[in-house]
Amino acid sequence: MKKKNIFNKKYFELTGCVHNHTIYSFDSNVKLRKILKAAKKNELDYLTINDHHTMAARDDEAVKIENDLIVIVGAEINDPEKNNHFLVFNTEEIIKGMEAKEYTQRYADSDAICFAAHPFEKRASKQFRKYIWTDKNNDNFDGIEIWNYLSEWIGKLNPKLNGLFFVLFPSLFVRKPLRETLNYWDELNNAGKRRSAIGSVDAHSERIEKFGIKLEFLTHKTLFRSIRTNVLIHEDVQIDQQNILKALKNGNSYIVNYKVGNPYDFYAGIASSKDESAIFGEELTFSENMYFYFRLPKIARVKLYRNGKQIASKLDEKGRFEISQKGNYRLEIYRFGYGWIFTNNIYVI
Repeated sequence: MKKKNIFNKKYFELTGCVHNHTIYSFDSNVKLRKILKAAKKNELDYLTINDHHTMAARDDEAVKIENDLIVIVGAEINDPEKNNHFLVFNTEEIIKGMEAKEYTQRYADSDAICFAAHPFEKRASKQFRKYIWTDKNNDNFDGIEIWNYLSEWIGKLNPKLNGLFFVLFPSLFVRKPLRETLNYWDELNNAGKRRSAIGSVDAHSERIEKFGIKLEFLTHKTLFRSIRTNVLIHEDVQIDQQNILKALKNGNSYIVNYKVGNPYDFYAGIASSKDESAIFGEELTFSENMYFYFRLPKIARVKLYRNGKQIASKLDEKGRFEISQKGNYRLEIYRFGYGWIFTNNIYVI
């Protein structure tokens, strides 16, 4: 956790990995303490656990005694066909056997905070099925997972052609979010629904066994160095689970691929000559002399999007874009062709 001064407002920035599982794909138990140790070694501030249809991790001794890392235990829900994966937090209810429209509505009617997980997936091999969001009109959620490391990696994996190379160098093939997902997210925001975005790892710790040799790959330790969702919390607000979830829900956050670079010096936001300003997830009233400012630790390609359409681009480490009309504004930042930073929207009204 570190402090950032953005437009003379002070925030705590917390870095964390969303959407982690505590079981291997072969259902053998993984000690949570090992996962938490890996998270702290990678200097995470918070971590979410989303096992399928259970919140049993809440009762794990390692979680109960953890003081240095904020561990947020939710669950991952799906329909009977195993589609419409849904990350749920701030609830005690585990819903099984329902269709997506039913459980999304039920959680929406409660105080739960929820995100649609990997809504659009692609597969290079028929060996792996897709787990998709089947109804785009069902938007009963607070946010959407626009970038999922495991989903993108599996989407390009073809064991007969590239299996070993993918296992040895997985991050070479995790390049950027699917444009289809970004477009859906933009459509929701353009309709005035203000859905936030998160990025996740979906870590399970995968294993393969050949000729009596067991190989573990895509471990939590490895994935904790990849896609994170960094949240910004005002210095006057208590740092706890509820306020981290609130920041994720409101979009006071941005998504980073740490494999591309550490964004230690990054800040961005919109400010006007009237001394009004806003960070990701916030709104401000349009006025003249309004700019979207950014600063990066390294030179990168910075693309400005308004209402889902790219309207400007700069190759620089710091700069600004003029804001000449109302709209939803966000940044996509790339280095060497890889997605690096994706911000939530700032709403100019």
